[in-house]
Amino acid sequence: MSIHRKAHSGGVGYSLSTSVQGPGELIYVSGVIGTGDTLAEQTGSCFDQIEQALAAHGATLASVVRITSYLTSLDEYGDFSRIRGERFDDDLPSSTAVQVAGLLFDGLIEIDAIAFLPA
Repeated sequence: MSIHRKAHSGGVGYSLSTSVQGPGELIYVSGVIGTGDTLAEQTGSCFDQIEQALAAHGATLASVVRITSYLTSLDEYGDFSRIRGERFDDDLPSSTAVQVAGLLFDGLIEIDAIAFLPA
C-alpha cells in the first residue's frame, strides 16, 4: 500500500513513471477547466478544483499519480510547468501535456487526474 515515483532524470517537474502497490482506492478526477484570464491563473484554479475533489475522498495532491493536461497554446508552457512543480512539491505525478485546438468555455487549460489512496 504505497506509491513509488521514479524521477525524470532531467528534473523537469514530473515523474517519469509512477506505480501503486497494495490495497487502496483509485480516484479518477474528471477534467476541470480553470477560471481566470491567464494560463497561470487557470492552472492554479484547476489544481484548486482537483484538490477539492480529492478532499471529498480524504486524499490530497500528494495522492495524485498521474495528470493529463490539455492546453490551447504551448506559448506559456513554462508557467504551467512552474505551477505544477510548486503544487506537487516532491510528490510529482507522471504527467502528459498536449496542445488542443480548443476547450469548452474558451478555457486555456483542462487537467484531469488519477490518484491512489492507500487503505
